[in-house]
Amino acid sequence: MVARTRYEQAADRGRRWLTAWLGDNGSYGPEADDLACYYKSPYLFQLSGRARQATQLLEFVRRRFMRPDHDFVTAPQHKSDNAAFNEYWAYPNGWLAMGAQRLGRFDIAYPAFEYLRSGHEPNRGGFLTSGHSGSGDGETDVLTTAHLGLVCLYFGDLTRAEGAGRWLARLLTLQPDLRAGLFLRLDRSGQLVWDIPQDKAAFYVVSTHEPNQAYFMVGYPIAFLAKLYEATADEVYLKAARDYLDFGFSCEGNMRSSPMSHKVAWGAAVLARITSDPRCAELAVTIADHLLAIQDPSGAWLVDQPAHTTFDQTAEISIWLQEISAELLTPQ
Repeated sequence: MVARTRYEQAADRGRRWLTAWLGDNGSYGPEADDLACYYKSPYLFQLSGRARQATQLLEFVRRRFMRPDHDFVTAPQHKSDNAAFNEYWAYPNGWLAMGAQRLGRFDIAYPAFEYLRSGHEPNRGGFLTSGHSGSGDGETDVLTTAHLGLVCLYFGDLTRAEGAGRWLARLLTLQPDLRAGLFLRLDRSGQLVWDIPQDKAAFYVVSTHEPNQAYFMVGYPIAFLAKLYEATADEVYLKAARDYLDFGFSCEGNMRSSPMSHKVAWGAAVLARITSDPRCAELAVTIADHLLAIQDPSGAWLVDQPAHTTFDQTAEISIWLQEISAELLTPQ
């Protein structure tokens, strides 16, 4: 109960920080005029039992960022000032679809999901990194596929969810040496992408030896595959979740003390509940405790970063602390 209290109190401080910025029109104000400031907030406020504020935020997002084709963008051909979302085009959309679904706003949820599922590659099972209308060259990746696979579970699309699960399991079998790193993308022919653009290594590989890796690329598959196992009882997905976790354990960098590890903590907590493996619970608690340690006294996280990062990460870490608390304290 002590762990739950600490995590939920920290999450509540994060939500209160966001609430202090929230106007009656559902906006965080003129300094937060970017999709990245908002896309996780409806999910957080609904999870926190604040349905009215969640609806305010979702209505503002619909008015300000939703387009006639049901995409969400800050400006035409520009997802966000966070360059990562111009790369992972569909990622913010997935959060908004899940948030709207949880709120029962099906007028937003289903059109948003219709846009997302059009980026699914049925032959390969993955989801296009750039989205179906993006400028990419047919690559699929681990983050988009795990994220939109979970969205499919929320919408009852088990066919696409299982396709995503098989894609993630197959990715592991293609790796040349998991002791060195995990390659994250497949090309349109279904083979690993080896040619990494300059200054974009974080989008293509997670090294086991270097610090400050994009550890969330490992965490999301763990959580999604474990949830998919619960939906299907197919041991293939549970094994793949464990294998991704084992890769995480092999990382020698700063995975346990990085703000980019929040999804690893979530995934480990889900596996801890399902498997009762104490290693999973220990990893989840270690990372979550670090997130508490780096929370600003104001309640926010990463306050030295641009607004689109501070709002984004304050919402996300607040979500995961609540989810971790629930996963770890659910009776076995």
